[in-house]
Amino acid sequence: MKSKHSVRRVVALAAVALLLVAACGGNEAPTPVPETAAVSFDGVPTGTLPEFTEGQLVPGFSGTAMDGSSFEWRPGPEPTVIVFLAHWCPACQNEIAELTHWLDEGNRLPEGVEFFGISTLVNPERDNYPPSQWLKDEGWPFPVLLDDADSTLSDAFSLSGTPFWVIINENGMLASRGSGQILPDDLAGLFDQLLEPLEG
Repeated sequence: MKSKHSVRRVVALAAVALLLVAACGGNEAPTPVPETAAVSFDGVPTGTLPEFTEGQLVPGFSGTAMDGSSFEWRPGPEPTVIVFLAHWCPACQNEIAELTHWLDEGNRLPEGVEFFGISTLVNPERDNYPPSQWLKDEGWPFPVLLDDADSTLSDAFSLSGTPFWVIINENGMLASRGSGQILPDDLAGLFDQLLEPLEG
């Protein structure tokens, strides 16, 4: 018959083993989330910065999404809405909070328009860094492409302030752009307007 001492020892060893298993699983280093990454445009030589104007065909571009996966955008056949976001910008923070709250209430943006964000002007010395944690905490459900450290995407679209909106029509042409907040209902209305030519 085992003594109380030996039973306690077995229980203690089992507890230590369980803690070690938990520690090994919990101590695995998470994959680091990038905050900036290289971007490239189809048919544009590296180091050559495009500058788009309204009515111009926007070439496809590619880079890295905030979750670390590869990201590619190509013009057509759907219209596209892009919002440029800076983590330290109070208007961007309000924009994200309002839209995610609106979605949490059961609202949805109309389907048929491609929509994604671009994280730009990242600065670890400024508020609300890192942007990946900010957007995760807010429950942002849309893809986010990372601009590079030189703000290539922002410069190509002539960003004038954040949040900055870019609208590309179903033919891949730059239709309009501008800075400022868009209320969720107004954004849904914009999606509807972009879909009208497709339905007509």
